[in-house]
Amino acid sequence: MLKVDVYKTEEEQVEALKKWWHENGKSIIAGVVIGIIGIFGWRAFDDHIIVQAEQASVIYEKMIVASRTNDEENVLVYANRIITDYKSSTYAIFASLMLAKIAAEAAELEQAEIHLRWILENNSQVEFEHIARLRLTRILIASNKLKLANEMLDINDFGDFNARYNELRGDIHVKQGESDKAIKAYEKSLANTKGSGDAQSILQMKLDNLGRS
Repeated sequence: MLKVDVYKTEEEQVEALKKWWHENGKSIIAGVVIGIIGIFGWRAFDDHIIVQAEQASVIYEKMIVASRTNDEENVLVYANRIITDYKSSTYAIFASLMLAKIAAEAAELEQAEIHLRWILENNSQVEFEHIARLRLTRILIASNKLKLANEMLDINDFGDFNARYNELRGDIHVKQGESDKAIKAYEKSLANTKGSGDAQSILQMKLDNLGRS
């Protein structure tokens, strides 16, 4: 069974975003609501938004608990409920990332692609866009959809993920039999990879496999 891995640094980024949103999400929503009320006096809007956020948060917590206990059936139930009932919430993005990961680990690459494309189409936050784009590119490479994978890398701003994008560019070149281009891409990625650990080790291994030490 094919398993599409995600790198630890990227997982840490997602976990950091989850933690930050869990700690600050409700206060941000409340702040926006207060601003709107101050201008328009929409008390009903205030109540609706806060209730929606709280409801989505409760279901999200249930999804996380189910994930930690390897209860995949309920993970799928809660994740799909969040996406259906709270589509515009940040929790829907986290739920879609969870569904994409489960699908990828089960080698259901087309399903993973659907979940990640949903994020790109329904998300307006830069950090989530990069994470979804990187994961989708890996799925496309694993599916041998190299033209589509290349298109995913055709963006102007790589944010803090320049190293990851270069690595994926190298992976595409390897699939296309373009070793020299792959080496250059991996070397760029290695030069931009901060710190040490798994990410650097994986890049060095890829370079070694191409005969570049």
